[in-house]
Amino acid sequence: MSCLEPPFWFILVLAAILLPSLAGADDFRLLPSIMQTVQENDNVLVTSDHQLHDIVSSTTGGLELFESTERFTLNALGQLSQNLYEHDTKFNSTDDLGNATIRYVLDPQLALSAAGSYSRTAQPDQELLTTGLVLTGVTKDSTTFHAQGDYSLTEKTLASLMYDHGMDHYQNPFISDLTYDTGTLSFTHDLSRYLPQAKGILNVDYTQYSLTGVEVDNYEATTGFSYSLQEKWSVQASAGLRRTESSFDIFVPTGVFIITPFGIAEQVAQKTESTTGWGGVGQAAISYKGEVTNASFTASRDLAPASGTSGTVERTMFLLSADKRFSYDLHGYFDTGYFINKSNGTQFSPTPIDFETLNLSPRIRWEFGRERAAGLQSLRDMYVEASYTFTRFEDKIAQTTAYRNLFLIRFFAQHAVLE
Repeated sequence: MSCLEPPFWFILVLAAILLPSLAGADDFRLLPSIMQTVQENDNVLVTSDHQLHDIVSSTTGGLELFESTERFTLNALGQLSQNLYEHDTKFNSTDDLGNATIRYVLDPQLALSAAGSYSRTAQPDQELLTTGLVLTGVTKDSTTFHAQGDYSLTEKTLASLMYDHGMDHYQNPFISDLTYDTGTLSFTHDLSRYLPQAKGILNVDYTQYSLTGVEVDNYEATTGFSYSLQEKWSVQASAGLRRTESSFDIFVPTGVFIITPFGIAEQVAQKTESTTGWGGVGQAAISYKGEVTNASFTASRDLAPASGTSGTVERTMFLLSADKRFSYDLHGYFDTGYFINKSNGTQFSPTPIDFETLNLSPRIRWEFGRERAAGLQSLRDMYVEASYTFTRFEDKIAQTTAYRNLFLIRFFAQHAVLE
């Protein structure tokens, strides 16, 4: 059952009615929304040999629940999208999205939080802007869960214990499903005694990735710092080591031949191979927040699952984002992402993986309507947005390169029915 079928909506509406009286909400709102998107895409499947050009229309209905008190915060969002292709109607799909986060402060020292999400989508570019990967004509069901506890050991030291679980299911027998579990212990220490607005960070985590015939165990330890300068600039950096243990099921010839209806064939036997390796991981970020201009740059390298493939990859990412407010209503944005997804054969996956992706996306937005101070959606009730996205996708194993140009116009509107 899709999470956005009537039971899900019923839960959101019921919570909207009951929670304000139960929790004594300081800030509460229920926000239905509608979003209409039209895009011209000159390479829908992002392939080099067959560039499929189409006009895609997407209509998205949403319902957001937001509540906040002195000790309790809840965000919940449900969306249902219908995607219609003008020419290749076989790609028409209905996508679901549901997510929720909750946080409760038990006392000044201890806070608990949890988050969960579910999505179903068949769009080929569903991960193109976040991982650099393409899922061609595949419907993917994805669920995630996150639980976290934050405890102040002292006035200057915060300890956090986190658990993450995720599962990706593909409606395609040729793509392996993925399950992962991660446990993280983190410490943050105030270093203002030595440097104002500085903090030291130490993380230790373990992740297990499980796919059909593949299991990867990854151990990491990183240390770093964060630093704020003049309330506008902030810097964060961390680096460390990982140890990765991988096992793969492979098939090897036995030297025994048998007669089949198709001729003589050699029998094969299943064998498990294991590898162990070390590597470096890290992340660096710098951001600027001004009165009319914001910008951020992030570079990272880590082990991550490669959706739609048979394993995991060492992913290197470079992300640049900037926005400028030209007036109270008019905003400009520019986003750039460069992704390197790489794995040698029998390293993190049974077969070699080597993809590089570049995305460039300028956009402009005109906002109008009532302004809101919080929530999961835009701070304004309505906006119109136009954007252009250029993508270069290179498969170095197959030695192919694909290019995509996407022009998009979007209209969004929401209105509070309870607040």
